[in-house]
Amino acid sequence: MNVQRLLRRVAAPVLTVLVLTSAALTAQAQTVAEIVKKGKVTIGVVTGAPPFGTTDATGKPAGYDVDVANLLGKYLGVPVDIVPLTSPSRIPALEAGKVDFLVATLAPTPERARAIMFSAPYSAFELTIFAPVAAKYARLTELGKKKVGVTRGTTQDTALTRLAVPGMNIVRFEDDATCAQALISNQVDAIALPNTTGNEIMKARGAGKFDAKFAFSVQPNSMAVRRDAFELRQWLNTTISYVKLNGELDAIAQKWTGKALPALQAF
Repeated sequence: MNVQRLLRRVAAPVLTVLVLTSAALTAQAQTVAEIVKKGKVTIGVVTGAPPFGTTDATGKPAGYDVDVANLLGKYLGVPVDIVPLTSPSRIPALEAGKVDFLVATLAPTPERARAIMFSAPYSAFELTIFAPVAAKYARLTELGKKKVGVTRGTTQDTALTRLAVPGMNIVRFEDDATCAQALISNQVDAIALPNTTGNEIMKARGAGKFDAKFAFSVQPNSMAVRRDAFELRQWLNTTISYVKLNGELDAIAQKWTGKALPALQAF
């Protein structure tokens, strides 16, 4: 009896570890074969950054990145499970295995590349200052001693922090929609957003009282995989090249931004 109890005590933790390990491996697909075997692909998308990521009238994820994610699912031959994320939660979600990869307006930077791997760019936008129509800002130096809103952890956050405009007070928010609302409600004097996202939000919420002032940087956007997912990254690069050449990616760009797909570098 004592032997049986001992065996049960030893077996239970081992079984728990095996179950948890199996679940982790299922969530953390690193290759195309593993994704196909799993029967679905789990893709992280930022849903607070229209037109790249938003929700439709039924509450379902929609936008440029969602269409790209569904296009990738088509070529993988499996259903797509969209995981809504905020900008700060993108990389942690990938590293924790909550998603197989990201299609989440993520700029490839040296700092981020220390933790994850990037695909070739699949989209791009201009980082732009938005402010009240009456404001006459034409350059960053004119925003000294002003409150400028950004979305935490984004390229515009990094860029403005690096540029360190004397007197500028950078105010951080958790997503683009909240950042834009801060401008609309006069919590900040101006905000920095991707041009397409800012134009979309101001058109919907700004009542004609806010507009784009000037662009201060250009951001390419890449998909992202975990550091060891070399085969998956290569498949993404191949597929990005393929849908650029056959016009499918340009059709998505035209649908959501009203403009042709910009020239995108390859690496």
